[in-house]
Amino acid sequence: MSDLIIPEPLASRLRDYARRDQRQPQEIIAAWLDEAEIRAGAARRAAPEPPAYPVYTPRPPESLPDDAIDVPDDVADKAAYRQAVRELLPKLYAIAREYWASVGDAEKLALSDEELDQVFWLIDHEDVPRFKSEMATYAPRVNPLARLIGLFGDSEVTDASATVRETMADRYDRPD
Repeated sequence: MSDLIIPEPLASRLRDYARRDQRQPQEIIAAWLDEAEIRAGAARRAAPEPPAYPVYTPRPPESLPDDAIDVPDDVADKAAYRQAVRELLPKLYAIAREYWASVGDAEKLALSDEELDQVFWLIDHEDVPRFKSEMATYAPRVNPLARLIGLFGDSEVTDASATVRETMADRYDRPD
């Protein structure tokens, strides 16, 4: 047995309640705890079970045929590109399935790897999986670093930090 210290405003309320109910404060606390445990147990039992989603074992990367991989024309080593795609797709599909499970999208979650090969496009910046059917309506956010690379793409500048220093020095009339 141990003593419990209850702050005074609360202790006064408990004593008043016990006096009105003609019981000891300990009996009242025990009854309240019993009621709270019963309510918590009922709430746990009343909570619906989460739906059982199928568990997919990723297929072996080699099972993705060459004709299922769109290789851009400017890629020099097409075999290495295909191998990279084969290794990346199962990981992207796992991320997509995790997202669909979290939002309860059983229809998309039921798609097999082979079906996803035909319809899957990308995972956007908000971790939402997108399908090829969305290509016309969804515009991916432009990566600011890609935009920066585009600025220097045709120039002979190889060290952007030097250019920034020069520009800042010119702009603010300060030496480096």
